Amino acid sequence: MPISEETLQASVLGRAIDEASNETVRAVLKSTCAKSDEAHKEAESRLVAVITDAKDEPGAAKTPVPRYAVCVNCEKEFDVTTNTKKSCRYHPRKCEPTGEELWDDNYDEFEVDTEEMRQDFPHCFTFGCCDGNLEDNPEGCVNDFHEEPHSNEKPAKRARAC
Repeated sequence: MPISEETLQASVLGRAIDEASNETVRAVLKSTCAKSDEAHKEAESRLVAVITDAKDEPGAAKTPVPRYAVCVNCEKEFDVTTNTKKSCRYHPRKCEPTGEELWDDNYDEFEVDTEEMRQDFPHCFTFGCCDGNLEDNPEGCVNDFHEEPHSNEKPAKRARAC
């Protein structure tokens, strides 16, 4: 009988999984999948998707691909099977320090374009694509497909996961 996710979460094993590094969890998962056909099939059903040619041709080639990727635009993980034209929101151009407040009292004594300065003065960092700033429009001015790191094209039509 399978163990429920709630039971696993409350167990010592569940806590060990939560506390282990990503590298350790990946190594254990790969090792478990190599030793157990059932574990391999379960992992594959959750982590691999099948894509088909966007032309909707009968008998079009189907290719297995990783189901999850990190978008190069918004830097968020996404499921390739649910990626749509409105899934990703991002700014196509970087924000630059533009606020005078950044240089008041600093007199060029230190770097102004840092994460700390972006957090402390979000209104002083402006995007070249829309003239919005980190305070008013941090999410983005463009909606589009999430973009996979290796892809130079729009996503192909996605079929359901394996």
